[in-house]
Amino acid sequence: MLTNAVAPDKLGGLERYVRELSAVLVERGVRVVVLTKQVRPDLPRREVGDDGVEIIRYRVPPKSDPLFALRYPLSGLRETLTMSQSRSRLLVHAHFPLPAVALALTRRPYLYTFHSPVYKEVIDERQDTYRLPRAAESLLVAGVRSAERLLLRRAQQVSVLSDYSRREVAALDERVAATTTDVIPGGIDRERFRPRLVSRDEWAADAEPLLVCARRLTPRAGVRELVEAMSLVRRELPRARLAIAGDGHLRPEVERAVALGGLQSSVRLLGQLESDELVDWYCRADLVVLPTQRLEGFGLATAEALACGTPVVGTRMGATPELLTPVSPHLLSDGITPEALARAIVSAYENADNLAAARMRARDSTVHLDWAVVVDRYLELYERLAGSTRRSPRTANGHGQP
Repeated sequence: MLTNAVAPDKLGGLERYVRELSAVLVERGVRVVVLTKQVRPDLPRREVGDDGVEIIRYRVPPKSDPLFALRYPLSGLRETLTMSQSRSRLLVHAHFPLPAVALALTRRPYLYTFHSPVYKEVIDERQDTYRLPRAAESLLVAGVRSAERLLLRRAQQVSVLSDYSRREVAALDERVAATTTDVIPGGIDRERFRPRLVSRDEWAADAEPLLVCARRLTPRAGVRELVEAMSLVRRELPRARLAIAGDGHLRPEVERAVALGGLQSSVRLLGQLESDELVDWYCRADLVVLPTQRLEGFGLATAEALACGTPVVGTRMGATPELLTPVSPHLLSDGITPEALARAIVSAYENADNLAAARMRARDSTVHLDWAVVVDRYLELYERLAGSTRRSPRTANGHGQP
């Protein structure tokens, strides 16, 4: 597994996906090595986790380095080339473009999972931790876009987590989307994320309704817009309360929005939660809200909340409609503004019949997302790729390019 960061070093959707997929593969008897960057200097360069997943971390330059934007991708390229050259019997499954682009420069076949168009996120995800001139930002975006297109074209096989992501692949290369791209949805642990009795929380128990949002606090996630929507929601539902799980560089802005709206008693910032704590909040909630502003390649939080039997109100961004339409089309907002979010929340909660029906369908809608099902899809794909490689040793991709 070749990726940018892995859980629990970093707790995002992609990072959790790679770790959980790796762990399930180990349970099936596959040896898995994750090559990733060293997020913090205290993390070991090499370790084997309790789940049996081997992790090799390579060092990257500090973000204070004025040449960080140049040196950072080069560090991943070097490590990728070293591993690919030293291990001949290796099936490479790449998940992030910058360290993986080295694969496109070699003859080694690989599977590339396109989680989302990174070139559209790279500036937001920078989180203001390093500065670039405007012209350099444009060059960075163009460079990442070129790397993603090259990876797609040279991959032996491409997988995506949603039809939305397949369309994003098509925007980069229509031929790849049509000929070498499989949709294998995101996986979730339905044994962990399931309806259950939870301990009483007095603040939550007084809510009517209790809304829960689990998101990284980044611009595209829409948490600030959701907080602004709460002032409008409370005009119709005065006892409504919102619990926000997650953290990120926009936390100060979210806290300011809470204060400006006078929402200190009705909005609680829970911070980063362990998965069992998150299940408790999903099970307490009347509604989970996914206020995405742009780019939702799958929607892990949506799937896990539905697996807990809780309806989710979401915007129509990215793959969210693919998850919510089978549960109820009434759960989709007609826009991404605070006003649209507020209308969708109030409408979903006040229509008791639709809400009850959605609650009945929520968990069953996630059966095909269980890791036990998803991992079989990957194992079939790995076998197909290994067989194709043995038959065509000179072909390193689906287009016959060396």
